[in-house]
Amino acid sequence: MDDNDFCTRAIAKLAIRGLEERPAARMSEQEAPVLTRLANDLLVGYVVDQGNYLQYIQRRHLTVEGVSEADLHRTAVANLSTLLGDRGASIHPCGDASMVIFDGHFEASLILVDALWDEELARFAPNGFIITIPNRDTLAFCDSGSVTGLEEIHRIIERGGPGDDQITTTLYYRDPTSRDWRPYRG
Repeated sequence: MDDNDFCTRAIAKLAIRGLEERPAARMSEQEAPVLTRLANDLLVGYVVDQGNYLQYIQRRHLTVEGVSEADLHRTAVANLSTLLGDRGASIHPCGDASMVIFDGHFEASLILVDALWDEELARFAPNGFIITIPNRDTLAFCDSGSVTGLEEIHRIIERGGPGDDQITTTLYYRDPTSRDWRPYRG
């Protein structure tokens, strides 16, 4: 596949913890994956589905295509939203919390799709969302007013345990005004 259209096909993917710190096989800056640090300290990488594997967008792709990191982010989130619309996600109750099941690769990344939270899931959390994204394929949420939901969220984190695909054990709440996910300190 031609490298000249990678950026238009990028899909936003929350990066696993420590990805930016891993010593790659001495790659040049142009070969390094593009990673965007969000205000909440989460990292977003950008991948292209190559059929049987996901390939990270590298800095060289931005250079070749003349695309800014901000434009890449917008395109990749829009592509993730389109993917969600095409495939759909399901919600599974887990006590007073809920799990989002999508495709096994992008569940955690769905926190980037505002329409999902503003429109599709809003009825599940009238007091606002608290989420956990312990690894790439786990996204669970509860209503911020639910003590038992919060307890279930903590159990989900414990069951997820540390692993190679760990993102974070920090809980986040969604600021209804800015639509940002901020660390929950409840």
